[in-house]
Order: sequence, then structure tokens, then C-alpha cells
Amino acid sequence: MSGTVAPDLDKKEKLKNKNKIEGAKAIEIAQQDLGVTPKYEVEPKADLYVYQNGEETTYAYVVNLNFLDPSPGNYYYFIEADSGKVLNKYNKLDHVANEDKSPIKQEAPKQDAKAVVKPVTGTNKVGTGKGVLGDTKSLNTTLSGSSYYLQDNTRGATIFTYDAKNRTTLPGTLWLDADNVFNAAYDAAAVDAHYYAGKTYDYYKATFNRNSINDAGAPLKSTVHYGSKYNNAFWNGSQMVYGDGDGVTFTSLSGGIDVIGHELTHAVTENSSDLIYQNESGALNEAISDIFGTLVEFYDNRNPDWEIGEDIYTPGKAGDALRSMSDPAKYGDPDHYSKRYTGTSDNGGVHTNSGIINKQAYLLANGGTHSGVTVTGIGKDKLGAIYYRANTQYFTQSTTFSQARAGAVQAAADLYGASSAEVNAVKQSFSAVGVN
Repeated sequence: MSGTVAPDLDKKEKLKNKNKIEGAKAIEIAQQDLGVTPKYEVEPKADLYVYQNGEETTYAYVVNLNFLDPSPGNYYYFIEADSGKVLNKYNKLDHVANEDKSPIKQEAPKQDAKAVVKPVTGTNKVGTGKGVLGDTKSLNTTLSGSSYYLQDNTRGATIFTYDAKNRTTLPGTLWLDADNVFNAAYDAAAVDAHYYAGKTYDYYKATFNRNSINDAGAPLKSTVHYGSKYNNAFWNGSQMVYGDGDGVTFTSLSGGIDVIGHELTHAVTENSSDLIYQNESGALNEAISDIFGTLVEFYDNRNPDWEIGEDIYTPGKAGDALRSMSDPAKYGDPDHYSKRYTGTSDNGGVHTNSGIINKQAYLLANGGTHSGVTVTGIGKDKLGAIYYRANTQYFTQSTTFSQARAGAVQAAADLYGASSAEVNAVKQSFSAVGVN
């Protein structure tokens, strides 16, 4: 059992108040605050909870607004039930990069007459294709009629890859080909999305015996060619979505296996600790995705490293990356708690303060001296084992960095013993980044 105890709820005055607005009114308040009229992916809903923030305890409606148009968002609003006041709000759309501020070119939300969205029935086949970087990969496909579809039925979870055709309607069209050879330039983003989703599934299954993102065989859906020159990738609560990039800041974002491992790990976290995507819990959420995105890259063993997004970031410039786990400061991210970002941008710096946990994880795996603290490395496999157990057993929605330390220490004790070198290394690594 882990988390924060909320004592004496029966004595909280605001919990005695019987006057509450209706859920429909809470949704209306959230929509007014949002300031736009979006096209919803999921019908808005309002659920009543006990809301606690420090000493403040009250009833609040949690309102979810999930949409793609006019730009992607998965907002959570906390509306006080007696007054209608907005207590908190954040966007839970899990991006690999800080939110892209450029507009997405909108196209009419229509599908081709022959578009296929639902699964097809047919025969399992193995095709080939060239990825974003020009490398050849084998692909599990389905032959249905005279077409080969990017539908992989060979694993515990079916893997689907769709084409948005530079529109913003999801999931798009199930990708198909006439000869099972996906070598056209337009195919490359789909080839990598399909192949790397399979590799990510394989990593979690082989390492933790986890059957897909929910450990119950949930299908893995990816959509590529989303929007026009969209410089991001995201998990929207039901599937992965990848932009093509603008060719300057990013190339096709599905071309990085660590990006795909990152996005799918957001889904694992959503089905485990469900860390709130804001402030320290949100930065921890981002760091966990960076950790396992990197471990998936090592599992695939194609030039693995401790950089994030190096294969798809600034295609015209060699040697850089979106983030660095080994040296977060290289790209302006903090590597110590004393240097943390304390503003409100990016949901409280979820893509910035993740650098603190990223550095801790790197030290735990590889060892080193940082801020005067020497850490004895335990290897990347034990790093993954500790964080997986912590994320699935001890982290809660509101886990802070300090609580993450406690959860990781307990996970290491479970796995290796309370007096083990691994427990000591976990403590050293958190101390090295100023988290006690």
C-alpha cells in the first residue's frame, strides 16, 4: 500500500455541504473555460470525487474533454461541486516533445470510399518494408482478398497501423499494399510504426510477461501521417498518433523506436499508476516513458544510446537529440532537484523536470559521480525491473519525486532484498540528483 493518507474526512466542513451543481453544469463550466468548441473524440463526462489539495478538501467533478479539432487535447478539469469554481486543470495528452504550438492544417474529415477501419479477416503473411532511415524491416501483415494490410495477428495483442492521409480524423485507413513490399517513401512512417510497436510489445512481454499495455491483450493502434507537418507524437488515451514533422525540427516521428516505446509506455502507466500529467507526477510520468523508450531501444539493439529522439530530431543536423538521459543539461534540462523548473508552462514542466529523474535512472544503470555523490551502477535490466515494479505496485496518481524514491527503494527491496547493493544504489542515485 502506498500513497498519502487523508485523515478526518468526516470533519471537513465542505464535505458536509449537500448543495451541488449537476454534472452537466460542471461540463458546461469546463467547456466555457476551454474557450473553443472542439470536435470530441469521447463524449464529455463528469464524475464526482473528493478533491484534496493540501489542507483543502471538497467535492469536485472531474470533467474530461478529449478532442482532436481544432488541435489535439485531452483535458481534465476539477470543478468544485458546490460553487462551480475551477480548482485545477491540465492537458493529459501525452506528447514525446513539449507541446507543438504550430497550427495543424485541417482537412475535411472524410474517408475514402474504400477506406478500411475495422480489422480484416484473412491469412497471416510476412512482408518487408523500408523505414524512415532507409533500413529494411520484416513486417507481419494480413492478406485479405488481394491486399496486404498492416495488421499483425501473431502476438498476444493485435497490432494495427493506419494512415491519416495528413488529415486529423482518427484512426484513419488501415494501411494496405498490393504486393506486401512497403518500399515507397510514403510507406516509411507506417513501416516503422508497425515494426516498432511490435518490438515494444515484445520487450514488455519478454521482460515482464506483460500482455500489451493493459496486461490483457489490448490492441495496439498507431496512426501515421497525422495532420500537415505536425511536429509531435502523442498517446490520446486509446492509440498512438505520429506526425510527419516539418522536415526541419523533426522528420516522421515514428522513425524513432525510443519515441514509440515512450508513447506506449504512457499507455502502460495509464493502466498502472496513472500518474497525473502535471508538476512532479507528470515529470515522473515523462521520465518513465523516457526510461522504457530507451530500454526498448536497447532491446531492439540498433545503435542504442541514452539520448531521446535522436533518430527523428533535426534531420539536417547530426549528433543532437530531443533530450539526454546521460546529460540532461546538454539540452537545457535540469539534472538536480535544486535546478528544477517551478513555473506553470508545459503542465508545470513535465518535459523539463523529467531530466532530474532521467539523470537518476542513468546513474542507477551506469554508475558515476554527480553532485559529489558516487553511484554504483546496477545495469539497465535491473533499472527496468525496479521502475516497472514501482510503477505497477507503488506509484500512485499523485506521486512526487520524494515518494518516487521511496517507491523505487521498496521495489528494489522486494526484488533484491532490503540490505542489497541494489537498494543502496537506488538511494545513492536519488541522492545524487538531490531527491531525498
